[in-house]
Amino acid sequence: MLRIEENGLTAEIYTNLRVYAGMQPYPPEDVEKALKGTLFSVVVWDGEEPVAIARVVGDGRVVFFIKDVVVHPDWQGRGIGRAVMERVMAYVEREGAPNAYVGLMSTPGKESFYEKFGFHVRPCGYEGSGMTCYINRVK
Repeated sequence: MLRIEENGLTAEIYTNLRVYAGMQPYPPEDVEKALKGTLFSVVVWDGEEPVAIARVVGDGRVVFFIKDVVVHPDWQGRGIGRAVMERVMAYVEREGAPNAYVGLMSTPGKESFYEKFGFHVRPCGYEGSGMTCYINRVK
């Protein structure tokens, strides 16, 4: 039986699920500090095993950024990502001001998943290209 927990994301869960997904690892002290800036998080559990996470960062009112939406590869394709995003979007809708900005960066090929939640690919007719920058980049 799957269980969704709000605001229960720990550094260990965060690190382990990112490793399973092949994402950039970070030192434990950096993860601990980063998670302190989390406005809202979701952890999906199968018994005692965390199988999915997501978190929201931002100012809590007009700017939100959805980060680290990760579903363990063994659990993908079961609607867990949808359940995570529904919970995240409910939080943003509850806390956000009218016309609040909500951003995210999709992994390649997953854009259509996020379009189901109202996101659009940039550039488009009224927004320029999204841009990113990594500081102190380790290769």
